[in-house]
Amino acid sequence: MSTVFSPPDYQHIFRSLPGCCLLLTPDGTVVECSVGFATATGQLRETVVGHDLAAAWSTAPTLVPHLTDSLAHVQANRQPHTIRHNAPGAPLLLTQSPILNAQGELLFILHTAEPAPLASNDSTNSNDSSALHKLQQELNTANQELQQALSEANTQRKRLHSLFMQAPAAIATLRGPKHVFEMVNPGYQQLVGNRPLVGKTIREGLPELEDQGFFELLDSVYQTGQTYYGKDTVAYLDRHNTGRVSPYHFDFIYQAILDTAGQIEGILVFAYDVSERVSSREKMEHSELELQTANEELATINEELHASNEEFHANNAELSSTQQELRSLNLELESRVKARTLELDLTRQEAEQQRARLERFFMQAPAAICVLDGPNLVFELVNPGYQHMFPGRVLLGKPILEALPEIAGHPMWQTLREVYRTGVTHEEKGIMLSIVRTAGSPPEDLYFNYIQQARFDARGRIDGILVFAYEVTEQVRAQQREAHAARAFETMTNAVPHQVWTGTPNGDMNYYNQQWYDYTGSTFEEVKGQGWQQYCHPEDLPRQRKQWLRAVHSGQPYQTEARLRNREGVFRWFLIRAQPSYNDQGVVVKWFGSNTDIHEQKRLEQTLLESEQYFRAMADNVPAMIWVTRPDGQCVYLNQQWYEYTGQTEQEALGFGWTNAIHPDESEQAGQAFRDANDRHETYSMVYRLQTNTNLYRWVVDTGKPKFSATGEYQGFVGSVVDIHERKMAEQALRLASQRLATTNKELRAAHQRSQQANAELALTNEQLTRINQDLDNFVYTASHDLRQPVNNMAGVFEELKRSATFHDPEAEQLVQMFEGALHQIHTTIQGLAEVVHVERRNEQFPLEPVELLPLTNGVIQSMKSQVAALKAEFELDFKALPTVHFAQLNLQSILYNLLSNALKYAHPDRKPVVRVSSEVAPDGSPVLVVQDNGLGLDMERYGSDLFKMFRRFHDHVTGSGMGLYLVNRIVRQGGGHIEVDSTVGVGTTFRIFLPKE
Repeated sequence: MSTVFSPPDYQHIFRSLPGCCLLLTPDGTVVECSVGFATATGQLRETVVGHDLAAAWSTAPTLVPHLTDSLAHVQANRQPHTIRHNAPGAPLLLTQSPILNAQGELLFILHTAEPAPLASNDSTNSNDSSALHKLQQELNTANQELQQALSEANTQRKRLHSLFMQAPAAIATLRGPKHVFEMVNPGYQQLVGNRPLVGKTIREGLPELEDQGFFELLDSVYQTGQTYYGKDTVAYLDRHNTGRVSPYHFDFIYQAILDTAGQIEGILVFAYDVSERVSSREKMEHSELELQTANEELATINEELHASNEEFHANNAELSSTQQELRSLNLELESRVKARTLELDLTRQEAEQQRARLERFFMQAPAAICVLDGPNLVFELVNPGYQHMFPGRVLLGKPILEALPEIAGHPMWQTLREVYRTGVTHEEKGIMLSIVRTAGSPPEDLYFNYIQQARFDARGRIDGILVFAYEVTEQVRAQQREAHAARAFETMTNAVPHQVWTGTPNGDMNYYNQQWYDYTGSTFEEVKGQGWQQYCHPEDLPRQRKQWLRAVHSGQPYQTEARLRNREGVFRWFLIRAQPSYNDQGVVVKWFGSNTDIHEQKRLEQTLLESEQYFRAMADNVPAMIWVTRPDGQCVYLNQQWYEYTGQTEQEALGFGWTNAIHPDESEQAGQAFRDANDRHETYSMVYRLQTNTNLYRWVVDTGKPKFSATGEYQGFVGSVVDIHERKMAEQALRLASQRLATTNKELRAAHQRSQQANAELALTNEQLTRINQDLDNFVYTASHDLRQPVNNMAGVFEELKRSATFHDPEAEQLVQMFEGALHQIHTTIQGLAEVVHVERRNEQFPLEPVELLPLTNGVIQSMKSQVAALKAEFELDFKALPTVHFAQLNLQSILYNLLSNALKYAHPDRKPVVRVSSEVAPDGSPVLVVQDNGLGLDMERYGSDLFKMFRRFHDHVTGSGMGLYLVNRIVRQGGGHIEVDSTVGVGTTFRIFLPKE
């Protein structure tokens, strides 16, 4: 299992120190406290951190001024400063040591407290004092080395961070199980533009990766620690933060980060954008993966780490020796020396881990990387990707000219020397290099993309070169093959007598052969993409463009005929064809098309068409039925008169289908007579009965003559059919005329007498019906008028009775309600009868007039606004098809009021009423008014026949007279229209009022 170790937690290390140590900011504020200081002073760490040094030594107030002066000395001189504190029984040496960065700036101040050597004049203690003084010096030296190690570790950590920031790849570190972005280098940031990532989980920072599998891979690596390598993996990213994602391909590594305890605490993400490489391999088009720069200080770091390791080992040995000499003298000091040794070991381990981490970074990178050291450019580091290009050849430790002598005369060698001399990064793409991969093998011409970048030491001097390389031989050769194929294709297409072109998958043109340019006089810049449209005829272009877009979207072959303008501005007809080319996945990668000149063919077709149209026009206008046959007797043409006369279609009549229109008694005889005449090439004539389009038979005479070509070749018949029915009937009638003339005259006189008598009876009946209708209307009007006042009086009396009388019968309330219902029903019936009479009289009084439907409907809806508001009803009005109709306006208003009030009255209780009122035109041209609701609906099978009857009601949960639909139907029918109803129980009802045509 491959893992990455994170840098040690220096705060944790500092807190664990057994010595008395404080870490101060330049202004003297305590930012960290060791466990040794807290134990020795009897304070809690939390009471020390965040306060000044005086607070930390509050138990020794006389010491504070000296500490203040010592801090000022360190701040001014950037040098360590030590003062002596004669504490009772245990004198101390208090040292303030500056911690500087590479630029000499003060970052922190390390405050330490050490036991001071005991002052004594006893000669017997001189040796011990000397040894103790020596130990003190060693401890001071160890402190300085510790500070230096911490400073170097901090510097290396910054270098490592700088390396990640400058690496030519997308690098990020994710912390915790939710994968929170802790560090993002510019290469990674470029994947999402200016979108902030640090501090966010990857699901928050890159939400577009949801359901693409990456979150699941990260979870798996975090749980198992198993490194995941992705190759040519597609990811859909919104790189420009526009809300639209696009596909990109990556080589990437997900690698677990371990803490000092070996536990997984995060994931290192290392990715390369290989979209261009993938595109080049799939489409054989020019594409390269740009290489980015790598960190130039890798070798310097390795050397410094190596020197640091040796120094640490030396310090360890010296400290160990000192411990052995002084063990018997001071066990406490020995413990401190061990602690210092542990700290140095931790620092060394950290440096080693950082070096190993950098080495793993380069060894696992999905690119060929090497580091060349010194002016001789000796291979100092070679990762597997670089070594793979030279199997069997030893590279490490050799100068590049010794390891790869074949590059001596190559520009690569010159650019390496130039980069080492100037420090200016050099980049090449697709450069060829003849390389002997293995000893004894012939040289191979290989192609590379590479970056040569200078490496600088700690003082900024060039001491080596970092090389990032990709072998792109396959891509370059593919491009060469594509270029060769393109030249061959161009040569071939220029040799054919047609215009040839190619297009991209999205339909943009990217190539035309010479015939196109010779014809149009255009340049490629004028016609690339969609520029070809300017040479199309304006009448053809909309159709042509629509067909081309349909073909591009469907991936189906394209064919059309259109006119193209030549260099003189003259349009000629072309047959335009295009065929898509697919890749192995069935995706269109290119279009190949051709334009073939068919102008002369179209001109001949037009001439023939005009000749045929002239013949057909002439034949269709002669007062006879014309027919033409082939030599085998099959009928190939019948003029329009035949189809209008017989009602046959062309499909039914051609061939021998015309015989089906002959009367069965003569059909076989007529067909045989024609076949005999056709066989003998003689004139054909036959009289028979022919079925008309009204299914009646009429007598016709059918005659035809054979036709021959100029060479005498028989070509079939040309004939005509003439209606002789009247003549035939006249002949038959003449034979019977003398016999039936007398009888007919007698019958005609009797019929005339009966007709006069019937007309008189009919006039009398109509007069009686008219009088009855008038009497009935007068009666209804009188009854409704005369009954209205008594009913109103009864209502008034009943209201007074309810107000003043007292009822003791327990059923009295129910009887009162029944009586009120009866009064209301009588009143409603009287109103309905009166409305019937009013409708009848309005039909007589109000003529038809133009009525605008929208204002009329809005007026009706406004009149019901309280009911509309109570039900929160919605109305949809659409009169675009027919804004105005011709009808009596008051009658149309009454129709709309009844239908719309019914729609609200019988609304479905479970939904808001939605009523749609619209207009349309029937197939026969009649105006239609449509009222559609989503109410209770009607059972049409049960109530359909009673729908428009007087006093019929179909829902009992609301009151009504049963007159509304009767009145609507009567108004419409009296106006010359009719009503169609479509209704479904629980869904709603649609009324279509067909009004008379204007």
